[in-house]
Amino acid sequence: WDEKDITYRFKNRREEAIQLVCEKFNNETGLNLTQTELEKQVTRLRKTCSFEKNRKLIATRKKSQYRPKFAYSEYIEFLEKDVAPFECSICRKILLGPDAFKVHFATHDGSLPFKCDICGHGFQLACNLAVHLRRHVHDYTFSCGVCNKPCATTSEVKIHMRSHTDEKPFVCDFCGYRTRTSSHLLTHRLRHQKRPRHKCKLCPKTFYETGSLYEHMSIHRNIRDKICAICNKGFTSNKQLHQHQLIHNAEKKYSCKICEKRFAQYAGLSGHMKTHGSKITTNASET
Repeated sequence: WDEKDITYRFKNRREEAIQLVCEKFNNETGLNLTQTELEKQVTRLRKTCSFEKNRKLIATRKKSQYRPKFAYSEYIEFLEKDVAPFECSICRKILLGPDAFKVHFATHDGSLPFKCDICGHGFQLACNLAVHLRRHVHDYTFSCGVCNKPCATTSEVKIHMRSHTDEKPFVCDFCGYRTRTSSHLLTHRLRHQKRPRHKCKLCPKTFYETGSLYEHMSIHRNIRDKICAICNKGFTSNKQLHQHQLIHNAEKKYSCKICEKRFAQYAGLSGHMKTHGSKITTNASET
């Protein structure tokens, strides 16, 4: 099983992968193991590897010689990177699971232990990464009972339902602003306090939301993954894409006060105003 595979953390996809492994194993060996029997054998091998890895760690700490108890130990050493125990190279603490080890190690450098290989977004919990990955591949388990919008989790369905009921249970105690989610309220409060949480590593710009930071980083990297469905032109941000789509939609909402010529984009109006020798701030308006 490839950890780099985007569906690695999907339980249903792992079940499918195990079925395929079982079929391939039986075809290549001539055996007729059931999926349950194969899983038991794999579990036994992992326990054996974990046992030997622990003995090896103890021997290293005691500075004594290590001798494997099983003749086939060398053939399952490749499993060591996935089975306990895991020793932190910084503080020597022993962890009993790969995810627990990642979370612990992140406490030393302040990083987010679970990273999306597609967009680079980081998470503190493995379960949140799994939900995030489902959105990338549009693998949704739940849906709205009103409009059938697909959702990745039950809590996402609950939050979405508030858009139908207009329920906004989270209230800012400073200005009375109401919102549907606690995360939006937190971001709103940070704006009051002028405390942006995210800073660009390449320039001085700061942001209150991770989404805004990632969109900004796309500009630095010139990643044009926001694609126009009509002409396939790519843009670095949703804002640029929306401005471009106005051209296709023929929504010319910027008007010249001198000759009444209309434009779909502010930049078009700005360029046009130069032909009049006028400043746009005094001779143009948005209608």
